[in-house]
Amino acid sequence: VNDWLSIYGRVTLDNYSMFVEERINKGSVDVSRYSRYDGNFNENNYDLFINFDKDLTDDLNIRAVLGTNIRRTSQSYIDAETNGGLNLPGLYSLANSVNPIEAPEEYDADLGVDGYFVNASFGWKNMLYLDASYRLDKFSSLPRGNDTQGYGGVSASFIFSSLTDASWLSLGKLRA
Repeated sequence: VNDWLSIYGRVTLDNYSMFVEERINKGSVDVSRYSRYDGNFNENNYDLFINFDKDLTDDLNIRAVLGTNIRRTSQSYIDAETNGGLNLPGLYSLANSVNPIEAPEEYDADLGVDGYFVNASFGWKNMLYLDASYRLDKFSSLPRGNDTQGYGGVSASFIFSSLTDASWLSLGKLRA
């Protein structure tokens, strides 16, 4: 936007599908069996960052980020296996179970998290710094009225190496 303000946005997508079969034939040392797992995972992230970096005076600087992260996750799977072995050798199917199969394990969930955050760093003479941050997340998986969580922090630092020209010290910093 200008020399002290920038805006950055991005969209990231992550997804995969997984199909896993386990086969143990009749006549093996272990009891014959067939199992299958079908799973899907999808996550979309939408980020927006507003970055500030401005010298307020010759001695005082502020760097800050104001942003948001919107995350949507979807996950599902089904997991099933034969019960008591296989009826026919070499036929890998849940219908080839000696006994009726138990109910498959099934999972299907969608999760949304809306995150908002700010981080600011005030620097004085490139030597003393005060940093503060805060993040607020709203979760779709929690009950309304109790679905928001905030996180914050404050720290200070002193770069004492700026007070000396010792060749053996490139950076000396204390942080609390």
